[in-house]
Amino acid sequence: MNNPWQAALNPAIYAAAVIPVCVGTSVAFYETGKFDFFCFVLALVGLVLIQAWINLSNDVFDGETGVDRNKPWSLVSLTGNPQLIFWLGNLFLCLGLVSFSLLAWTLGDGTILAVSALGCFLGYAYQGPPFRLAYQGWGELISFTCFGPIAVTVSTYAQSQQWSGISLAASLVVGALTSCILYAHHFPQIEDDRACGKFTPIVRWGTGDASLRFIWLVLAVYSPVALFTLLQVFPWTSLGVLATFPLAWQVYCWICTYHDQPEQVGQAMPLVIQLHFYSGLILTLTLVVGRWIT
Repeated sequence: MNNPWQAALNPAIYAAAVIPVCVGTSVAFYETGKFDFFCFVLALVGLVLIQAWINLSNDVFDGETGVDRNKPWSLVSLTGNPQLIFWLGNLFLCLGLVSFSLLAWTLGDGTILAVSALGCFLGYAYQGPPFRLAYQGWGELISFTCFGPIAVTVSTYAQSQQWSGISLAASLVVGALTSCILYAHHFPQIEDDRACGKFTPIVRWGTGDASLRFIWLVLAVYSPVALFTLLQVFPWTSLGVLATFPLAWQVYCWICTYHDQPEQVGQAMPLVIQLHFYSGLILTLTLVVGRWIT
């Protein structure tokens, strides 16, 4: 992105919050035929706000360690005011928790608030001191958990007030898509990450081996779709997600070709965000359609 503010805010990345809520809601509709718009909005707004908090606080925490020193489009670098970004992030966190509290109050069930609090703790521990789990190589697993199983199953619960095996199965697909974004994001930053002791998978394995292993995440997206459709957990319409495989292959080939060229490999990011969005959207729509035709 040429505009540093657009790069810093990166609105497209908020699909990482929108898609889990849509998929979780569609699972509930597939199972029950019910849709509560108010609960959907509360879950969606809550998760988007919490993702905003995570993004802003991560900018601050990475500024503290120096890992973003060559990243002029971080909000801390652009504003020169880490305290402002930190407290703005905390405001988003509070508003997100208010949204989930309203959801819990509407349902008369505090379970959602408790699970959301767990997600917030993991979101903080991702980069925040003293944990900084992303610096120990746990970033992909945390993003998978927060924006996969937690976000999707909570969104289903908000509609049906029950935990769902189908929702958990769908969350594996969404979580893997989210991990694809984070994994690809690490390649252009390998030198700064290595210098600051941030042991991402790309730092641990090197760009060559790490680029080849991106195929693991691709398989983690499509294998559950095929398996759960075969087992009749998903409706047969969910096989429509496989239509995005050519895009996933394009991302994989791009990363393998340019893994050691930071500027070029970074151009895979818009593609992997598209992969997440289109795959999640198709899964959402095919579950809804599956309710009607299966």
